[in-house]
Formats: sequence, structure tokens, C-alpha cells
Amino acid sequence: MSIQKVTGISQERRERAFGEALSYPQFIATAQVNVDRLQDNYDHYALSEQELAYFAGLAEPVHVLVLAHDWCGDVVANLPLFAKIEQVTGKLKLHILLRDPDNQDIAAAYLQEDGKNHIPTYVFFDEAGEELGVFIERPDVITARIRDWKDEFWEQHPQWQGRNLSLAELDEDVRKAFLDYLKEQRPKERNQEQTAIIEFLRTILN
Repeated sequence: MSIQKVTGISQERRERAFGEALSYPQFIATAQVNVDRLQDNYDHYALSEQELAYFAGLAEPVHVLVLAHDWCGDVVANLPLFAKIEQVTGKLKLHILLRDPDNQDIAAAYLQEDGKNHIPTYVFFDEAGEELGVFIERPDVITARIRDWKDEFWEQHPQWQGRNLSLAELDEDVRKAFLDYLKEQRPKERNQEQTAIIEFLRTILN
């Protein structure tokens, strides 16, 4: 989730984005991919008493501008957590935009080290519109686990070619098998993902 370049967006652009954005229920209502997985993750996320107390102690709600698509595995994994925090505590307010051509200017303001924008991108603002921080894709601990799962996948399938290829370069059947394997593994780390994300929130909201 390291970021190479953050230029931020203007107050005018932020306000327009908030006005055009979807709520989480609206995002789910328009989703065409992974609807069941989004709902399953939402249902399984639960805040501890300590986490509830932390959010209850925040003086004011935090606005979260989100770039997302329902086909993205990272969106499926952690956007439901932000939605659960919003619903249970009222201390997050999600404003979700699709990263379509109309929103490429926002995407261009938050780039990763490879010079590209990755989703989900979460940008946090206080009530006055001051930008507090940015979270992109997933916690580092989950990125490390994905590397482990990739190694495990190829060890289980030595007959297949493409271990060192990018996902886009894999044969379609191999790519599908790998993505299915990731879908099986990711929920096992749901608690770890939740802990890491809430720890990040603590660093920018305190």
C-alpha cells in the first residue's frame, strides 16, 4: 500500500465527488460481480468491544472517498469492513466512485510506486475537508500472504507453466484456477486484515 505520488484533489473536486458518489447500499445494488462474496464478508466482519470504544471516542465522523469496482478482489475483501464500521459506529461516511473515465483525475492524484492507481483507493477527510491520509489496495501483511499463496499454488500445480508470468500473461484456465485459489484463501485472513486496517485508521485519525 506504499504510495509514490499524492497530489491530492481540490475542495471543489472533493465536493463534486461526494455529490456524485454512491453509498455502500447503492454500490451493492449496482454491483454485477462478486455480490455474494461482498455480502459474505460484510456479514462476517464484527468489531470487538475495544474497536467499538475507539470509534465511539472519535469526536466527529470521517469522510472516506473510495475508488472501487465490484470485480476487484481487494474491494471484495475490505470495502465491506469499512461499510460495517460505517453502519455500526456512524464514524465513517463512505462516498464510493467507480474508477471510470470521469474519475481518472482523482485516480491520477493517488499513484503507487509503479506509477499507476490501484483499487480500492480510500482517501480520508475530516469534517472541514482536510485530507487525513490514504489507504490503497490492502494491508502489507495481506500482500505478503498473497505471495505465500502464489508459491503454494505453483507448488500444488507443477505441471502448469507460467510461474513467473504476470496474471494477465497466464493461460485462461491457469489464471482462473489461481484466482479461485486466492478466493478460497483470502477469507481465512479476514481477522488479520481487519486488525491491520483498523491500526492504520488509528494512525491517521488520532
